[in-house]
Amino acid sequence: MKNSVILSGNANPELVKETAKKCGARLGKVHIEKFPDLETYARIDEPVAGKKVFIVQPTCTPANEHLVELLLIADATRRAGARKIIAVVPYYGYARQDRKVKEGEPVSAQLFAGLLRKAGVNEFIAMDLHSRAVETFLKPKAHLHALPVIAGYFKSKKIRDLVVVAPDKGALKNVKMQAKALGAKIAAISKKRISGSQVVAEKIEGDIKGKNCVIIDDIISTAGTMCEAVRMLKSNGAANVYVAATHGVLAGKAIERLKAAPVKEAIITNTIPQAEHKKALKKLRVLSVAPVLAEAIKKMA
Repeated sequence: MKNSVILSGNANPELVKETAKKCGARLGKVHIEKFPDLETYARIDEPVAGKKVFIVQPTCTPANEHLVELLLIADATRRAGARKIIAVVPYYGYARQDRKVKEGEPVSAQLFAGLLRKAGVNEFIAMDLHSRAVETFLKPKAHLHALPVIAGYFKSKKIRDLVVVAPDKGALKNVKMQAKALGAKIAAISKKRISGSQVVAEKIEGDIKGKNCVIIDDIISTAGTMCEAVRMLKSNGAANVYVAATHGVLAGKAIERLKAAPVKEAIITNTIPQAEHKKALKKLRVLSVAPVLAEAIKKMA
């Protein structure tokens, strides 16, 4: 890391500090403040000329603010003469806006990938991007996955009779990979479309009676669909139901829903800060992806 620098915005300082420590690197100084009219100001207080710079910044809530910070830090770094700029984006906000559904809509995920390149970002390190489309927009040099971290957690608990459940048949490909990592069996929730806008869960395919079930997704956002799946599994005889995801967005009524649902544990990673959510939800477990990020940074340094 001699000729490399790690910088950070304000999105997830604890994750960045842990990542820098595991890299054996000092975190570079960045000054960020607000003008009276709330425009963002950023300044690099670190010599970066001729160096490879890693800017670690998830674009999580408030997404607009953290995205602007990342853009400004990248631009300032480029103007300061950095040799190469790598944006390490543990969580890529706007990823679900990856296609035009209705006439007149933007493709936000593609737009912001282009803006980041325009600001000076040469390469990306990302984690569990939401879709193949977003991966195409970013073209990450390293696309990391949190599944080994999540699988490690379940293996450490030595849970017997574990079944990984696909919330719909479209998720079966990912579920097969998840089940292999966990040494678990597979089940799936079969859904039926009853109108253009309404889909209902019809039945469960696979043996879940008396089993410990887990649903693993890339994002838990409002948790509505996931909590419905949990209730269906419990009503069909599952012993315990765990939910897990890389990115705990936990927006809207997510915490309220997870509290009310018969979820044994909700397991997420720290790609997004979770201090407030941990206080509000006792059954929330937060795993660190800092070792995974640090390993990728060290390989590219």
